[in-house]
Amino acid sequence: MKNDKDKKPIVRVPLSKLLKRFSNENVIQSMEKKYQTSSPKNIATNLIDDNAFIRKAKINEAKLLKDFSDLPQKGIKSPLIIRTKKSHYEIVLGRRRLLAAKKFNLPSVPCVLIDVGDEEALLLMVADMRDSITRNMVEFSMVCNLLKEKFGYSQNDLAVLTHQSRAQITNIMRLLNLPDSVLIDVSIGKLSFGHAKAIITLPDQLILDLVSRIYKEKLSVHNTEKIIFEYKHGVDYSIEEKRISDAYRCKTNILRKRIILSFESEEDQKKFIKKI
Repeated sequence: MKNDKDKKPIVRVPLSKLLKRFSNENVIQSMEKKYQTSSPKNIATNLIDDNAFIRKAKINEAKLLKDFSDLPQKGIKSPLIIRTKKSHYEIVLGRRRLLAAKKFNLPSVPCVLIDVGDEEALLLMVADMRDSITRNMVEFSMVCNLLKEKFGYSQNDLAVLTHQSRAQITNIMRLLNLPDSVLIDVSIGKLSFGHAKAIITLPDQLILDLVSRIYKEKLSVHNTEKIIFEYKHGVDYSIEEKRISDAYRCKTNILRKRIILSFESEEDQKKFIKKI
């Protein structure tokens, strides 16, 4: 048995250094330039596993097949970024392309193999997700929560990394508190992030009931927020809007804890200002 003296110390890059590097908007571009100069290798698709950190995040399979419908003819142009994981490989960047390749039974895919640990893999993933138009918000939430729980990143750190406000990071990380069925709907794009953000602080049963109503009545985010306002404050949102409109002769829109007043004339606006 080895003595403690013989054990190699775990060297961890200072958090401040990682934040400086990965908050840089060009981190993925830098990596792309690096792997473009190297020669990708074709790796058997069945040897590449889904990413263990985010594999529970569901993918909209119909959309995936539609988005990559030309994959069997044209193949994958940009190589996947993978790392070694035991006897297999694990996807780091390019999850949707990998899952599409598996759906279309492509025998192999071009890959660049990188040598990174869990923390750096997560940082690469969050840097890739933050600028992606098609990012999966549930995947994003999982990565942020893992960086916090496993590596001690604060919400302020994550705000810097993701170029988001701290309030937005709070909302993103709260997604995982949603009931499983609702989380799946957000993950596959059936329920928008705006809707999820609105309902996230409600009790589970009310969330489930409201989600059913959102689908049935095709409620917008704004109308969903009105219903939640009524539930939390015991006030009929539409009646409150009418009361303010009648009192101040203006159009009223109560939105996200703000009251937006629209006046028909400058004179009406001045009268309102005098009243308050």
